[in-house]
Amino acid sequence: MSAQPVHAQSSASSEQMKSEIAQMRQQLQQQQQMMQRMQQRLDELESRDAAQAKAAPPPAPAAAPAPLIASATVPATEQSRVHKPPSALPAEEPLPEGYVQLGDTGNLIKIDVVAQFDMMFDNKFMGAKDLFVPSSIPVQGQPFHDSDSRSNLSAKQSIFRLDFRRQTDYGMLKVVYKNNFFGSGSGDMPYNMQYLYGELEAKDYSLIAGYYLSAFTDIDAFPNTLDYEGPNSFTFKYTPQVRYSPIVYRSGEGKLTIPMSVEKPNADIALIGDFETYSRIPDLTLGLRWETPDWHLQWANLFRDLGVQTAIGDHQRNTNAYATQLSFAAGVFENDSVQAWASYGKGYANFLQDISGFGLDAAFNAQAELEAIDAGGWGLGYTHGWSDNVSSSASYGYLRIDPDEDMLIDPTLPKSTRFASLNLAWQFSERAMFGVEYLWGKNTDLEDNDGEAQRLQATLRYDLNP
Repeated sequence: MSAQPVHAQSSASSEQMKSEIAQMRQQLQQQQQMMQRMQQRLDELESRDAAQAKAAPPPAPAAAPAPLIASATVPATEQSRVHKPPSALPAEEPLPEGYVQLGDTGNLIKIDVVAQFDMMFDNKFMGAKDLFVPSSIPVQGQPFHDSDSRSNLSAKQSIFRLDFRRQTDYGMLKVVYKNNFFGSGSGDMPYNMQYLYGELEAKDYSLIAGYYLSAFTDIDAFPNTLDYEGPNSFTFKYTPQVRYSPIVYRSGEGKLTIPMSVEKPNADIALIGDFETYSRIPDLTLGLRWETPDWHLQWANLFRDLGVQTAIGDHQRNTNAYATQLSFAAGVFENDSVQAWASYGKGYANFLQDISGFGLDAAFNAQAELEAIDAGGWGLGYTHGWSDNVSSSASYGYLRIDPDEDMLIDPTLPKSTRFASLNLAWQFSERAMFGVEYLWGKNTDLEDNDGEAQRLQATLRYDLNP
């Protein structure tokens, strides 16, 4: 009797367990179905994101943070892609590399010292021992025309340079000082200042004031010569000035500027009697320059007033002078560059490299009138990079003056000169260069007497902070 209730209870428990197991299976099936739907939804979202990423342009890389140097900020300098061979001293403003900070003032300074040694062998006497100047070559009938060969050693191309800069509310302010040792003093290394100027580089203009190369000089077109003087026909002059160069147009990496300057007049006139030179107005320049990282073209114009006056009697004579010049430089092929320039005018001989200081800006004629002298010159330069640290450069220049027949001028002065150079330079370390150069020149005086000379130069240069 007592076994029946126990059996009934056991059957009821078994049925309950079966029911619970069936419910759990149903819940598991529902969860599996939910997981499948969620996985399907995730697959759809991933497919859509992948399609959008494929259609969209790649994101721009994040800009590297600019280095902080106290309160001074150094803007990135646009580097030219024109090939610069090891024989060329830098003509453009130095890059931010190499600068150090002056305390907490916000000023930056770059110090550069160039020690250069030149050994020269000439086939005859030349009036300029440390420079190759065709106008100093003796012509037929002059002393030393048939002189013996000679040698010379010089360190005058050595340079000391200081570059200061700081950021201002108006733009980047620079102050530049530079000197070499081609001064007129005694000794082997007479001091010669080349630069001492300030420049404000704003967004839309630059403003220069101080002692610097004339705005008529396009130093970026100067060919790469080991000889410091360079081509005879290049227009090269240092002068006190104020220069304003507004940027009037931009296109991509190119920009169009209008350089204009007021410069110290320096009338170079062959004098007679007790006359002294002067100018009623400063020299004025006005130009147009288009430049890109790869090439540039410049048109420069010069306007001058030339005068002479006696101390007693107040006799005076005046004449106007002018000149115009086109210059060009560009990178070509992969490692080469080309330079060219041509100028013409009246009364600008003092700007021409080979005949500056000869009194050929103007002269008196037979009627005792002051008259500007016609002059002109042109030249070419080419540099080929044989490798990353070996290059060759060649250049040629021609200039000529054309005075009227009745002008009172010393007939032994140059009427035309020619110049040619060819070199090989090896940058054997980051801060050291060795090169050799062949130079040829010809001088023709106003009576058509000729003289030629040749030079072989070897150069060793160390640059502390290029």
